[in-house]
Amino acid sequence: MDDRLYMNAEWRTTSGSALVDVYIWLEDATGQEVVYPGTSMPNGMPSYNMAAWPTPQIHPQWKEYPVGKALVHGEKYQVSVSVREQGGAKPNIFSPAVQGNQLGIVYP
Repeated sequence: MDDRLYMNAEWRTTSGSALVDVYIWLEDATGQEVVYPGTSMPNGMPSYNMAAWPTPQIHPQWKEYPVGKALVHGEKYQVSVSVREQGGAKPNIFSPAVQGNQLGIVYP
């Protein structure tokens, strides 16, 4: 069995096109503790200058990120994504005030 986990981030605009910076990270089930990528990347795993358009669109507006840490089988986690204006302020993923879209998962 392959124990690797990949997180996916997707982004869109509501109208027009834009370049955005995308940040993704993994938190515990409560969304209070960062599990990955850790303190070496306090803004999360970044992707800079990503093109965004409204849907439908033929160009990819997503990216896959590997989780480089052993996780606990059966444990719940939160994948968090923050999409920001290109070159804008970066999220501090260790701040309780950070806002991002979250999706809960259970690691199989």
